[in-house]
Amino acid sequence: MKTMQELSSNTDLALRFRNYVILLDRLMREVEEELQQNQSVRNEWSEWHSNWKNAWLTPTGNSPSSNLKERFSVKRRLG
Repeated sequence: MKTMQELSSNTDLALRFRNYVILLDRLMREVEEELQQNQSVRNEWSEWHSNWKNAWLTPTGNSPSSNLKERFSVKRRLG
């Protein structure tokens, strides 16, 4: 037969383990949420960067961006 102290010790250990699992679950949910937010920010940045890059690289004649391209051209500085 188990003593009261052994039962109390097992119950205490089970409660501590339960609290630990609850804490880990909460942390995992927070990390997952933060990762999703970061993915959203990365996607937004990637789209902006792609749009900017396409606008910069696509020749449109005498647009302000073509003037900037000429002004800051590496070839122009080296030539």
